[in-house]
Amino acid sequence: MTWPADVPWTQVSGAAVGAHWLAFELGPSASPLAHNARDRERCFRPGDEAAVRAALERVGRIATEVDVERLEAIHFAIKDGPDVRAALLTASEGGVLSDVELFEIARLLDAVSAVTDLATAAAFADLVPVVDSHLRAALEPGRVAPSAFYVADAFDPTLEPARAQVSAARAAYDSARSRSIERVASIPGLEAARDGEFVVMRDRLDGALPSELHVLRETPAYLLCDVSLDDAALTALAARDAAAERVAALEEAVRMRLSRAVAASAAGLRRACDMLGDLDLLVWRARFARRNHCAVPEIVDGTAVAFEDARYLPLEDELSQRGLPYSPISLELDGIGVVTGPNMGGKSAALRTLGFLAACVALGVPVPAKSARLPLFDEIVWFGIGAAAADDRLLSSFGAEVVGLQAFLERRSERSLVLADELARTTSPREGRALLVALLEALRDRGAVALAATHLADVTPSGVAHFATGGLTRLPPRQAVPLDLDWALRRIADAMDFRLRRVSEDTAPPADAIALADALGLDPRLIERAKEVL
Repeated sequence: MTWPADVPWTQVSGAAVGAHWLAFELGPSASPLAHNARDRERCFRPGDEAAVRAALERVGRIATEVDVERLEAIHFAIKDGPDVRAALLTASEGGVLSDVELFEIARLLDAVSAVTDLATAAAFADLVPVVDSHLRAALEPGRVAPSAFYVADAFDPTLEPARAQVSAARAAYDSARSRSIERVASIPGLEAARDGEFVVMRDRLDGALPSELHVLRETPAYLLCDVSLDDAALTALAARDAAAERVAALEEAVRMRLSRAVAASAAGLRRACDMLGDLDLLVWRARFARRNHCAVPEIVDGTAVAFEDARYLPLEDELSQRGLPYSPISLELDGIGVVTGPNMGGKSAALRTLGFLAACVALGVPVPAKSARLPLFDEIVWFGIGAAAADDRLLSSFGAEVVGLQAFLERRSERSLVLADELARTTSPREGRALLVALLEALRDRGAVALAATHLADVTPSGVAHFATGGLTRLPPRQAVPLDLDWALRRIADAMDFRLRRVSEDTAPPADAIALADALGLDPRLIERAKEVL
């Protein structure tokens, strides 16, 4: 689920940085007006700095001023508001709206009224739609039930006597027809089937069929017939139909009058649809920001990024569900950087955190961090681990990386965020290092922002910052009983220093792999032999 349609990431990159997770969290469920608002949205890109600042500040203000319960109440009020644009088009073109369409218009007006009562904060001032109150009053007599609309007598004083006339005419016809049925029922040899229908057995039929009957269906054994109406019943039927046509004409006149009232208010109703959809998306962003303790980031024009105590929410959410701790990450980078460190030390999480924050800003959402400073990007690209696409199955993992990398280089985006997780990890370390250094130099020369995670040493050319995670601060104890993965992960998290530190020179990453394998329950004989080999 990626929206708006112009997101600056591919399906693969969006999944890698958690943008799809974010879009799902921001997507109000079953709100037709919000779905249409999404279709009108576009992502913020370089050049939109002023617009994104205003959008972020508004979301942040609402998140600060309005509690989650009220935000959710506004959403549910909007959720009940239907998208009536098709009905508005019919009315505007002179068509007559059906009872269902008039009911939908009334429901939209109910949503506007409910939102008006709920959205009292100053931050909502220009987002609450105003519609013609006379239209709601005009439709109100038809709200005879919570889930229906009916052309009630109150719409036209002539409707009540006209409907009474229909009832009387229907009773007169039913009486005349009953008399006809009673006369026919006295004819010998007939068997009553159901209302006004009779069965005539062929072996009991003596001569022609009585003139009062006509055949509905024939079989070899019997005839199914119904009663032919006499003159009195036919006269009563004509009176009944004429009375019903009179009521139908009066009802249609009411619908026409109401449809013209809707047409006169069509512009305001269309604005209401748009504004309620926009408001729904806005309150969902504010709800997200408040629940996740997000901050409004500083938007800069350049290649400098910085964040303090930032959280990659998809991972934090997953760990929380398993009762495992999460360590926020802080980073300050201008241009290109490399992250080294041990397995499970947080290198990938650092990349994903940066990508996730950039996706938040592109969608106009405050970021899950204590503070942040970020530019806008034309493109957010993920390479390496987690970047395999379905059409890469004919290539090796290295081949797929090369193809994706070349496609990116040919696009020449004005401002890109490149996140490379163990790029070229499946080729020889010597050549993999050479390719990674060459890529970092090319990205530096293009003015991109990039962060690469690697186990390789000596991969920071001039102008590229080097960061390292702390690694294991102590050896986590081995579990004597069969492995409990959550227990092992918790022990490793307690022993790991996930903080990023700027280092002044290239050094080999800490050699914590054997210790981690031991903590995760690998056969002790393999562990001891690995130590000997090392």
